[in-house]
Amino acid sequence: MWVDGDPVRHPADAERSWPSQVLNTIDVSAAAWDRASGQVLWRSGAFDAMVGGADPCIESMCMRLLGLADALDGAVPTRTAVVHCGDRALEATLTHHRDGVTVLQLQDRAALAQATQRHLEDREQLLFTSRMLSIGEMATTLAHEINQPIGAAANLLRGSVMRLQRQSADATSTDDRAGLLQALQRATEQVLFASRVIARIREYTHSHTPKRQLVDVSALLRACAGLLDWETERESIAVDLDLPDEPLWTLADEVMLQQLFVNLMRNAIDAMRANPIGTRHLRLHARPEGPQLEVTVSDSGSGISEQAEKTLFVPFVSSKPTGTGIGLNICRSFVELHQGRLWFTRNDTAGTSFHAALPRTVPDELPPPRGAA
Repeated sequence: MWVDGDPVRHPADAERSWPSQVLNTIDVSAAAWDRASGQVLWRSGAFDAMVGGADPCIESMCMRLLGLADALDGAVPTRTAVVHCGDRALEATLTHHRDGVTVLQLQDRAALAQATQRHLEDREQLLFTSRMLSIGEMATTLAHEINQPIGAAANLLRGSVMRLQRQSADATSTDDRAGLLQALQRATEQVLFASRVIARIREYTHSHTPKRQLVDVSALLRACAGLLDWETERESIAVDLDLPDEPLWTLADEVMLQQLFVNLMRNAIDAMRANPIGTRHLRLHARPEGPQLEVTVSDSGSGISEQAEKTLFVPFVSSKPTGTGIGLNICRSFVELHQGRLWFTRNDTAGTSFHAALPRTVPDELPPPRGAA
């Protein structure tokens, strides 16, 4: 510990120093000692509450924390080990500073595991909420899209039944049979189309536990374009897939990335609804950029105003009349969970481009799975 630029060599002085006061206010369980003398220079209140006692030297602290003495062996600047205080397992992080002071920080492993579990549950809930919001926003157009093939199939089947009722089987000519067969085939195609739409949406909303795996971003973008093809066709939007033939690998949660790209694509579709037909263009572009890969979703819409830009990623603020205002915020959360970055640029001609940079992975450079020879 240091006070006004000078090292503190007495516990009483350390307790009065501003670093110890600051650390105590943030509830850090830590202690520091002088390696040469073994004298404990400072302990936080949280450290004493966790370990108990007031050890004056490192030897007595090692007797209280089993495993600490073994962890002190070696000259590694920073080391993490497991120590035991009574029946509690603690994660100990040791940092050896050049001024001869060693700092020990303790964390309860059970509490750490609970915090990690809560973090994973929060991620899963965020993913589920985002997907439900997307389905809610798509509900109206989805109902219309499914109603069209079902209505067409019903009309075709109704007409076929009426024709069969008017004629006996023996009196039905070859031309009549061909017409009936064609009508039934068209009805079948319409029903299968509606079934495929429902199946894709059902798969999209399926509950999922986040997990990281190798994901081909190019293939995933093609799948996302396929998922929304009914909507792009309905809105007469030309989709340009500017994607490399070779895989673009990243280590990520596939469903989170799918949600990210679907959200960005749906925002692009919404931005072009006011465009005249023939001027609606959606472009998906992906390319490697050194240690990263960059995905760009571009539209030819009206763009983003300077006023809207100020609140673009602010939760619950939306420029859409029925928007929730959390879609882009969730997108940014998903990208940042993968150590990436999300931003936007204005196109030279019209519209906006959203860019997502993600860590690029080379499969051959990945470490072998645990247990592999």
